[in-house]
Amino acid sequence: MVKGMAEKIRELRKEKGLTLEQVADIVGVGKSTVRKWETGMIANMKRDKIASLAKALGTTPAYLMGWTEDPKKENSPSELQLTEGEKILLDLFNKVPEDQQYLVLQMIRAALESQE
Repeated sequence: MVKGMAEKIRELRKEKGLTLEQVADIVGVGKSTVRKWETGMIANMKRDKIASLAKALGTTPAYLMGWTEDPKKENSPSELQLTEGEKILLDLFNKVPEDQQYLVLQMIRAALESQE
């Protein structure tokens, strides 16, 4: 079974013996935010928060994001084996300013929902 990000965050935090508040202090967010990450109520995290959280939990952003099953190994983009279309899409997405990337995700979700 592949674990989701929320489950990984909760398991790693407990393995390290950290409280919600301790993780929140390390990452620079509120305790309720960490709780929401662990329950999946907040799924879209900023890159800097994912990086800080991974460091606090002793893992990599790639593991939290589900790009690798090894909590200690960082995959390089070439190891991800993306299709050409996925590479183009990722390149375009990375060119969008970080504070506007959520808009792109909302547009994609809206397009998918309209197809259902």
